[in-house]
Amino acid sequence: MMFNFKQFSISHSQSTMKVGTDAVLLGAWIPLPENCENILEIGSGCGVIALMLAQRTNAKITGIDIDENSIIEAQKNAENSSWKNNVQFIHQNVQDFAQKTTQKFEVIVSNPPFFENSLKSPKPNNNISKHNLTLSLEQILNIVHILLSENGRFSLILPIEAAEKLEKLAAEKKLYVTKKTQVYPTPTKKANRMLLMFEREKNDCVEEKLIIRDGGYTEKYLDMVEEYLMIR
Repeated sequence: MMFNFKQFSISHSQSTMKVGTDAVLLGAWIPLPENCENILEIGSGCGVIALMLAQRTNAKITGIDIDENSIIEAQKNAENSSWKNNVQFIHQNVQDFAQKTTQKFEVIVSNPPFFENSLKSPKPNNNISKHNLTLSLEQILNIVHILLSENGRFSLILPIEAAEKLEKLAAEKKLYVTKKTQVYPTPTKKANRMLLMFEREKNDCVEEKLIIRDGGYTEKYLDMVEEYLMIR
């Protein structure tokens, strides 16, 4: 199973977190600081977000995932890309990684598990990627608190309800939303996703809306993914 981007291709048949709209949105939306040196992805799956970021930065990118098959597939995807020297994937529990490393990251990104208290899949690996069985929102914030550099940025995508919960929890850790985008499937449907960026310093939050489809894809969505997808 392959997904072809403009500058790279992704195999995602073995990974718990596959190529999907959430991953593509997050990878395209994340604001990257100039001269960024180190990026961490929590729950890297097949490596799609890491490779999307590698396309537009010279930073060293580290992907962490608890699922071994995902890491094996992500490593192969990186090897087959133009950025194999910039991207590495580590098979490890990210809580353990956070306790052992001394490195700080200017950008941390995650497309996290978010189905709380919902019906589980009969496939255990799917549960790891889609349900917060091994990594709750609180645990993600604890990890970010440890690993984010002083002027760093933490970005992720969540359903609206989970995003609102995370925003309150993050403030307790002195992490504040400085950019957020509500994502609407169509103009007539409610927003079902929120893209958020947190920083340690409290500043005015830039709020935007994104509608993905209005008949066809909207110009705003097409502009966002222009560098990556062959959909125009």
